[in-house]
Parts: sequence; C-alpha cells; structure tokens
Amino acid sequence: MSSARVFQSATRNLFCHNRGFSKDNVRKIKHNRPAQLPIPPCSFHSQIELGVIQYLAKSLKMLQRIQIERSVGEMARNDMADVRKVQERLNELLDPNRPQLVPDGINGPNTKNLIGEFQKKVVGLANPDRRVDPVGRTISALNDIASREKWKHDPDGPGTWEPDRPEPGKFIDFDKLPKIPVIGPLDHNGGFDSFPPPAQVLGPTEVEARVERDGAWIMLPIGSKRQVRLDINADAPVQIFNNGIDENGFVSSFKSEQLLRATFRGNCLVLEGLASCKTCQLDIVQNGRHLRIYVSVKPVRMIPLFAFHVQHGPGMKSRISSSELNSIIQIANTEILQPQCNVKLELKDERDLTHKDIAQHLGTTFIDNRNDPEQDELRLFEPFAIERTFPQPHGAEPSKTVNVFIVREMKIASIGEKKPRRVMGVMRSSGRQAALCVIDDQSIGRITKVKPVATILAHEIGHMLIGSIYTHGKNSIVSPRVHNPFKDALMYHGPVGTKLYRAEIEAMNPTKHQPLPVIL
Repeated sequence: MSSARVFQSATRNLFCHNRGFSKDNVRKIKHNRPAQLPIPPCSFHSQIELGVIQYLAKSLKMLQRIQIERSVGEMARNDMADVRKVQERLNELLDPNRPQLVPDGINGPNTKNLIGEFQKKVVGLANPDRRVDPVGRTISALNDIASREKWKHDPDGPGTWEPDRPEPGKFIDFDKLPKIPVIGPLDHNGGFDSFPPPAQVLGPTEVEARVERDGAWIMLPIGSKRQVRLDINADAPVQIFNNGIDENGFVSSFKSEQLLRATFRGNCLVLEGLASCKTCQLDIVQNGRHLRIYVSVKPVRMIPLFAFHVQHGPGMKSRISSSELNSIIQIANTEILQPQCNVKLELKDERDLTHKDIAQHLGTTFIDNRNDPEQDELRLFEPFAIERTFPQPHGAEPSKTVNVFIVREMKIASIGEKKPRRVMGVMRSSGRQAALCVIDDQSIGRITKVKPVATILAHEIGHMLIGSIYTHGKNSIVSPRVHNPFKDALMYHGPVGTKLYRAEIEAMNPTKHQPLPVIL
C-alpha cells in the first residue's frame, strides 16, 4: 500500500471513529465521543496506519478520557488504580518544564497539592478541596485538552519533588482520616468488637470497667494467630504505626520484650500473640484511610474442676455419664470460653456422692433455699468441697477451685420469693479458694442435652469470675446486679446466648501486665 493510500485510509478511519461510525459507514455506534487513544491495532490495516493515526491524534491534541471509580485526594477513598490515573493525567497536562509526579498510585502531599493547584488555576475554584470526584468539574477539566494551555508554568513552584509516600505517623491526625471498615475475624470466633462499636459493646448499660471506644478490639491468645479481614486494597501499601513496632511487624516493650507481631496477608491483618499485654494500640493507614485496633494478648487461664455425680436416693443418681461430662467440658471450652476469653476448664477428678455420704435423702428435687439456711440443701455439699491451688501457665491470674455437683433436678428459693422456682444452675463461694456449682443434668430418660448443659456450666463459671459489675440503668444509685440485660449474652438471666462482651472478658481473664512501649 502506497504512503498516500495509508494516509488517506488512516484519516478516514480516524474521522469515522471520531464521528461514531464504523469504517464501512454501515453500523452507527451508540455514543458519539472523541477519538480515544490508544486505539486497538486490530481496527486498522497495519501498524503503519496505526502510527499515522496516533500522529494525527497528537497533532489534533486529543486526550484519552479517564474515568475513576472512587474519589481521589483529600479525605477520599484513594484506590491505587484511581490515584495512578489522576497522577498520569496531571503529568500530561503539566508544563513539561516542571517536575512531574511519580505515578505510583500513592496519595501523598505532592499529589494533593498538585490537585489543589489544578483546581485553583484551571477549574477556577477559590477554595480548592484538593479532591477529584468521579463526577464533577475537576474530572471534566482533567479530560479537556484546553486545560493544558490554562495551566501555565508557575515560576514560584517547587524545583524538584520526591516521590509521594505516606506521611510519618507522628504527623498524621488519625481522627480526621476516613475509617477503614472492618469485616471481622476469619475464625468467626468471639473476643472481638468491630468499629464503630455496638451500643452494648461494654455488655450492660453501665459497668465498672471503662474501655476505649475509638477503635476495634480483639482478644489474642498467647502462642496463637488470628486474622482480621479489612475492607482495603490488597495491592496497595499498608502502614502500621506503634511506638514499639519494627520493620518486621514485631511490637516490643521498653525492655525489648516482644509482645505480638502484626503483618498483612492480602486484605487480612495477621496477629500473633507472643507475651501478655493488656492493651496494645495499632494504627493502620492505607490510601488516606485509618483504623485503630486494640489488641489484648491473654495467657490461658486454667479453671480446675472437681465433679460430683450426686445420688438423690436409692436408684436416683444423676444421669450424666463420664463421657458426656467430658463432652460438656470440651464444648464449653472450644465453643464458648477459649475463643472469647482464653479461659479453659480442666477436670481434675470426678466421683460419686451418694445419699449415704451426705446422710440425707434429697428426694426428686434438690432445693437451694436462701430464705431458710437450715433447709438449704446446698450446705450439705460444703464438707465435700475440695480446695486446692494449681499453678497457672504464662503467669495468668490464679483461680478458685470449682466443685461441680450434678443433680437430677433443682429449684431455688430466693429472698422475697414465696415458692421455689426451677433453675438450671447456681454458683456460690465456699472458702477462699473454692466455689460450689450445682447444675441440672437436663436429661430426659437416657438422653442428655449436652450443649445446653455446657452453656449453663460456662454461665456459672462466668458468675464466679465476673461477679457483680452490671447496673441496669443510668442512675448510679442502682445497685450492681449479676446478669447482663442483653439476650445474646452468655451472662443473660436464663442463658440463651453465648456472647461475652469486652468488659466481661477482661473480668474473666484479667491482664494486669501492661508493658510500657519502647520509644523510638
């Protein structure tokens, strides 16, 4: 093909493409829009023709239209792909004698300042917001070739620019940044509060403990890993700020004790507990967005159990077998206590307790009568309670020994109540290092409701460890109560839920050790 024919064909194709027609003038394209470069080579006869078209388009000063999915700049989402598009377009329109931005997709001070200058000199904004939205005057000006002529060289502008980088943590005002949404832990376990926290994040309306509300919170067992999924761009760089964090993600105390490790795997924050720490604050920043997360690294707290299978009378033994008891303890540990507060029940011994041992026939129903101490049958169990001290791993808080008495059926007569009412469990202290726990076996014939019994056991253990921290009202005169008012809580009256709230977790497994962070 001669050069004249190539030029003629290229001009014709460029005209048809610009006018919205196919090159055979048969099919009309729906949207009339300027020619967009680069144009796919398959649309033309040869690479020579494509080169001619690109030369013509450059001569006619045409711009390829850019579109962004999310806002870019100050207080924006700043996805890396969108930031890179804006950076490249600013470089195209910028005076060639001025230093250009590094199109690395990072929204830093250079990018925001240049957007502000473009808005002031080209768009004509008196108070530029340094932000490019998907629809608006700024993005329209970026797609207009006439903006190049309006944007003249500024003799007072900067001579050279360094590549944009996220600003150092001490210069970032985290409170003014938009927040990174939290999806939640991958293990779907408890021991986690998202951000913003729910209204009942503390459990009850008011509790003695006060916790931070400006970030998410997670319980991290020593020696374990947990992953929290965040709504972030997996390909964009992420920064983690903490006074004691190093380049490998290890957070250390001022004594060089490694407390935890925080790294990223895709869009998941990976946390590994290394040493006991009550509260470790991490500030996560990506593309101008921020998330604060508090990490509580907890050692396992062991609760020793001694179980007694109570015989009410001849042929009236409790119906929970030894294998079922082990299943109950395992469910309470793996599904309720360990995932949320790293508390573990450990069965030290189990034995039978006959009516001859207690020297009294209990009848079909055991009664805990607090109105009349002489008729209180719980006192009959006190001589058999075992009181021992067991060492705790990793320096956890010591715990009382819990003596669990399993009965066929039980009722309680509380103060102010005329008739005893059916209950599934009761907890009472006995001595300095022992507690008495009575639970209903909840068996029908030979069938034992293992999971409900496990929930009751965990509920009663919670009573022993938590105590009275709730006030069911805004009036501080209201005396503390022992049950959580929210139905999804494990500590709700008549437990139907299994959730433990942060104040309850801190009471069940307190972490008093708070190492001071290293000052870098």
